[in-house]
Amino acid sequence: MNKSLDVLFLAGDDTAHPQQIADLSHLGFQVHRYTELADLYTHVSQHAVSLIVLTGSLPKIHIAAAQLRAMRHTLGIIALAGFADSEARVRTLLCGADACLDTSASGLELAAVFQSLLRRVADVVSVKVAETVAVPNMVPIESSVGTEPIEPAIAGWRLASKGWTLIAPAGQELALTTAERGFLLRLVRAPDKKVSRDTLIADGMQSGEASDGERRGRFVDVMISRMRRKAAAHQMRLPIKAVHGWGYMFTADVVEDAGASDDGSATGG
Repeated sequence: MNKSLDVLFLAGDDTAHPQQIADLSHLGFQVHRYTELADLYTHVSQHAVSLIVLTGSLPKIHIAAAQLRAMRHTLGIIALAGFADSEARVRTLLCGADACLDTSASGLELAAVFQSLLRRVADVVSVKVAETVAVPNMVPIESSVGTEPIEPAIAGWRLASKGWTLIAPAGQELALTTAERGFLLRLVRAPDKKVSRDTLIADGMQSGEASDGERRGRFVDVMISRMRRKAAAHQMRLPIKAVHGWGYMFTADVVEDAGASDDGSATGG
C-alpha cells in the first residue's frame, strides 16, 4: 500500500467509523477527520489532497461530492453510507463520487479503492501534461451557460472504423460500444456539436430502449460517465462537456473517416 498519503474523512462526529480509520492508519495512511463541510473545503483549497471519504446522510454527501468535484477534478471521492438501492448509488455517483461503499466496508477495502483511484489520478495528470505540451497556449474559458469550463477546440480527434473507434490527437484509440458510437455521431454531427438531453431522451424513447424519460436520462448520464472512465484508463481526456441544465457538447474539432453511418440509435444498446 502507498505510505504517508493523506486521507480526509468527513464524519458525523469524532467517534464515527473508528475501525476503518484505525485500519487505514495501520496501513500507513494519514487520516484527517472533519465534522464540518466548511473545514473540509478549506483544507482542500489550501493543500494537495488526493483522497476523501464522505460519510453521513446522503443529501450531505451529494452536496459535498458536487462541491469537491468542482473544486478539484482529480480528487478521489468515496461515499461511505447505507445505500437503500441501486438508485441511491447511481445518484451519488452522478453527484461526483467515484465509488460507493457500504458502512460495513473494512479499512482494507477502502485502501484497495484508494489504490484504484490513485492510478486514475496518475493517468489524468499524464494526459494534462501531454495536452499542455501539445497546445501550450490553451487557456480554459468559462461557459456562459454551464458550470464546467469549456476549453478552446483541440484539433486532431478522429472517428475511425466506421465510427466504432475514437482516436485522440496523441494517437490513443478508444473502442466504442453501440450506445457510445451512436451518441458521439449524434453529438459531432449536431449544429455547434451540441445536443440537448431532451433530444437524447427522445432518441431512446423512439427506439424503445427505455420505458420513461427519467430512466432514459439516467442511462445517458451513466453512459457518459462510463465513457470518461474508460477513456481515462487509456490516458485520454474526452472533450465532452455537460452544459448545465441543458445537455452535452463536443468541444474539439473531429474528423469522420468515410463509412460512418447512422445505422445505430443515438444512445442505443
